[in-house]
Amino acid sequence: FPSQLKSQAPGSVEELRCLQVLNQQPKGSSLEELSSSQGCLKLASTIKAYVATVTENIIRRSVVKEAWRSYFNTSEGQLPPKIAGKASAHLTLRPQSLARDGLSQRFGNLSQSCRHAITHWGHSSLHSHVQNMTYRAGRLRVEQPGKYYVYSQIYFRYRGAGAGDSGPQLVQCIQWQPAHSQPVLLLKGVGTKCWAPEADYGLHALYQGGLFELKAGDELFVSVSSLAIDSNDAAASYFGAFRLDL
Repeated sequence: FPSQLKSQAPGSVEELRCLQVLNQQPKGSSLEELSSSQGCLKLASTIKAYVATVTENIIRRSVVKEAWRSYFNTSEGQLPPKIAGKASAHLTLRPQSLARDGLSQRFGNLSQSCRHAITHWGHSSLHSHVQNMTYRAGRLRVEQPGKYYVYSQIYFRYRGAGAGDSGPQLVQCIQWQPAHSQPVLLLKGVGTKCWAPEADYGLHALYQGGLFELKAGDELFVSVSSLAIDSNDAAASYFGAFRLDL
């Protein structure tokens, strides 16, 4: 900065005189009032440009620092929980097993028609995601209260028992479980299908969805009448929910 001053006005005496003139200027006066002295006008312009540069740098550093502070939890050195954006989840079916079917007892008292809780969903793949909700062992947990559209589709792959088989009853249920309570049936879809006697198996998809008011801590899960379902197609069997601003 001193070198800039010297380049604008020759000699320290001239610089001091101009600084005295600037100091005597009334508050709020413009630089044009110094037009009688070109040397002082150049000095004032240099000072103004320097102050503007310093101020801009201070503001820029402050903005960057605040941005990092909002992104990181500076007290613990950890990322804050992901709270931006709407809550949503879309899960895709993964292969079930008899061992996993035994976990259905942990889901509370389920009706016989929907006694098999689905405990294995994919939640982090090309076809699935979980955002601002929590997934664990078949359960989808609500973190943000509000109105949610809850939906599910199950693609049953029923293998016939013989020519005398009258056809299976295919049932899909979406259950809601408030904290420390037994499950409550939200939605139930039923289909009874009869396939040709010579067919090795029949395929049938059941879809259902509805809008519900949910609280933080509520859990959702799907149960079915039979685990004879097709788990090889991620686009065929799925379960999800998303929050609506209503």
